[in-house]
Amino acid sequence: MKVEYLNKKDIDSFIELIYEVFGYETTKDSVLKMLNQNKILVIKDSNKVVASVTLEEKIEYIKNQKYYYLSYLSVSKDYRRKGYATMLFNKIEELVKENNISYIELTSGNQRRAAHYFYQSKDFKIKDTTVFVKIYE
Repeated sequence: MKVEYLNKKDIDSFIELIYEVFGYETTKDSVLKMLNQNKILVIKDSNKVVASVTLEEKIEYIKNQKYYYLSYLSVSKDYRRKGYATMLFNKIEELVKENNISYIELTSGNQRRAAHYFYQSKDFKIKDTTVFVKIYE
């Protein structure tokens, strides 16, 4: 298996993975919009998306630095602890070098301890910050 970019023909499978891992329901239109603005890396097994991550390229204007914001890192339950997240991160490292990216940032819920250990094993540091959100419905 290899890391590749999400193809439009694999959107349904990607949607299934996002629902399995996060419990979020989404639509093809939403994924197409996301795909137009971001890079979505996937790993497939027999045309089924079993792992993915979304890379949003951003600019820190004050520091004049480009960076990737990662979201929806997902590995299907049956494929965990087999190196798929590492494969995704290895590809991200290649893209960092190719695209002159200064750093990578992501957020992770406090309850996701296993994910935190994984990120720290990849040399991520915990940024001392608090996230505030105001939701309008």
